[in-house]
Amino acid sequence: MIDRQAWIKKSRLGGLRCIELYGNPGTLEGRSKGGRKTVRLFHQNPALARKVGFIIRKEIKYPKQCVELAELVGIILGDGGLPGNHQLTIALNNKTDQEYSHYLQMLLKKLFALNFHIHYRKNNNGADIVVSSSNLVDFLLKKGLFVGNKVKNQVGIPIWIHRNLLYQKACLRGLMDTDGSLYCHKYVAGGKEYKYFKLCFTNCSKPILNFVFKILKDLDYKVYLGGNHVSIYSKDGVRRYFTEIGTHNQKHFKKFQEYLANYN
Repeated sequence: MIDRQAWIKKSRLGGLRCIELYGNPGTLEGRSKGGRKTVRLFHQNPALARKVGFIIRKEIKYPKQCVELAELVGIILGDGGLPGNHQLTIALNNKTDQEYSHYLQMLLKKLFALNFHIHYRKNNNGADIVVSSSNLVDFLLKKGLFVGNKVKNQVGIPIWIHRNLLYQKACLRGLMDTDGSLYCHKYVAGGKEYKYFKLCFTNCSKPILNFVFKILKDLDYKVYLGGNHVSIYSKDGVRRYFTEIGTHNQKHFKKFQEYLANYN
């Protein structure tokens, strides 16, 4: 026979232990404590979480303000965005930006310990790097970025980047690597053909354009602002930019090398 008194005593002790571990389920504090305990359990055992249909946020590394983070902000403000509260996207050319995509993979791993997948667009060479992480988006929002259309919202550069010259240069590099272009400009004067390389940044957000123009002007570049473009025209200016600011996008660097080899 079951000893009823012993069973009641054991049940009571078990209940008290549960309250000690998870809190009183009849109180807000108890439910909160139990919920945190469950989330920790699922983080330790993702397979169990998936089995019961529980969705958990990806754990990420949270970097301090640094040159690499400032560059990533420039990349996002150039050809990237936060379309919602759960994703970061960065647009690329699938043919010409393959080496750059490897650099971005390294950058995201170093900063946040995150991977991404690439979504290839149909009928063109476009592709999108997609990182799905609510924690990442929350972090980027705290660093001054915004969810939604950059042009419609006319977003600018976060204040913490404005306050540090190294961060400004890194952000400029990210912007130029994504929304910049390097090409040979030709014209005829007095029956003679002239050609020189031109570095041009294009963006439809006026605050971003003004940032690029101002930092280049402050660094004593001969720079022009017109419409949605900021341009460096002089040979020495282009050469100086790639020496001083640099690039992590190999398609720009290869064009620059060709320019140095062929320019007369």
